[in-house]
Amino acid sequence: MTDIASTRRSANATRNPLSPVTAEMENRRSLSVRGAGDAPGAAGSSSRKRTSDVGSEPSTSRRRTRDPSPEGDDQSDIEEYNPAQSMQQRRQIQQSMREMQNQMRENPDEYLQADPQALLDYFNQSDRILKNVRQTGEAAIDSRGLVIAADLSARRVQRLTSGNVGNGVDVDEFVSKCITYMLQGRGIEDDQATELSSTQRRRRQPNRGALGSDDEDGVGDDGDMMNWAHLGRFACIPAVRRPALPGFLLGPLSIEKKARKITKRSAPFRVNNLLEVRPAELRAEDLKKSDKNDLPSICKKIHVQLEAAQEEAQDAVEKALDQLSEEQAAEQQGPLMERYALRSTGGIDLLRFVVNPHSFGQTVENMFYISFLIREGTVKLEFDDDGLPAIEPVRKNSSAEPSRSKAAMRHQAIMSIDMATWRDIIDAFDIKEPMIPSRQEDAQQGPGARGWYS
Repeated sequence: MTDIASTRRSANATRNPLSPVTAEMENRRSLSVRGAGDAPGAAGSSSRKRTSDVGSEPSTSRRRTRDPSPEGDDQSDIEEYNPAQSMQQRRQIQQSMREMQNQMRENPDEYLQADPQALLDYFNQSDRILKNVRQTGEAAIDSRGLVIAADLSARRVQRLTSGNVGNGVDVDEFVSKCITYMLQGRGIEDDQATELSSTQRRRRQPNRGALGSDDEDGVGDDGDMMNWAHLGRFACIPAVRRPALPGFLLGPLSIEKKARKITKRSAPFRVNNLLEVRPAELRAEDLKKSDKNDLPSICKKIHVQLEAAQEEAQDAVEKALDQLSEEQAAEQQGPLMERYALRSTGGIDLLRFVVNPHSFGQTVENMFYISFLIREGTVKLEFDDDGLPAIEPVRKNSSAEPSRSKAAMRHQAIMSIDMATWRDIIDAFDIKEPMIPSRQEDAQQGPGARGWYS
């Protein structure tokens, strides 16, 4: 037994000759592995040796060892990650990230161009800054910038795939411009105006210097990020071209209030208490419309007024010409016809007939009623020698007139009028009184009034 063990030790010593330096490195490596504590079972497994039974052949297997690297102990001293970072460095990193993100928010058109160089520059610069990030706060800010860049990339791809969409309105860009307009209080030239809040004055400065947080940039002292009153006062109202008029066209918006049905509890049915009830007897006058302000009745009144105005003007001109000589009549015929609103076609001047110098609303209504009369064929529209429109009622006395009116072609035209044009017409034709009498406007009773146009 003793001879076999001594022979085995001598054989192992012959196969694995270790120098003192190698033995020292092996001991140091085993100590470092034991001190790391990453593999608890490694020590037990490494300390266990394989042995063979008595009388068996000597074992030639041995544990595999790692050869020492040329660097020696330099690789064991790997530089560890140090999360500690000064506040000055963190502020600089945050400022750089926010400046890049603000650049993308304020100038999105540069990043939506066909050339992707702007986005590539942002990603490259973001990668360089990200190498110095060691805290989660800066990583969260970087993730926000990544979301903005991804959104711009998606919009850029949509532009490229859908073609030229520059004629439309980019909703995101429009909302972003509105927010910037409200944040900086644009529309007010004086930087020290009382309408500006303290945060708006600070934002209007070219260089603010101090780096604020996201909350500070978003909302000011008075909530001026969504100050819609400022946007409407300085941006919307100056661009509105609609005249500030009363609601003379808001009649159809009022609705008739339905009477509330009240259910009454009736007594138990008893045959003895029945009363004879007869249906109401309707008379002819009850079927007539009581409302005289409906469209057909007003159009009929205007048609009668047009006939009367034409006959009166023609009689007045003929009577005045009969009192003059032929030469004087030839000279005074034009001024006389102009005085009585007659045109060379024999009709009444359209503008002088429909314009009411006391009410712009009734002027628009008169044009509306005349258009109905023209569509129904009871009034015709012609142009005189000067190119001015004239209207006259259609005479249906002869038998050839219906066939001529049916064969006539219809043309549609849209005539617009605003307050300035209305005043110019009154001044040009010196209109003092309306040819169509002013209608009495009923007071706006709102919902619940009887009738649709009440």
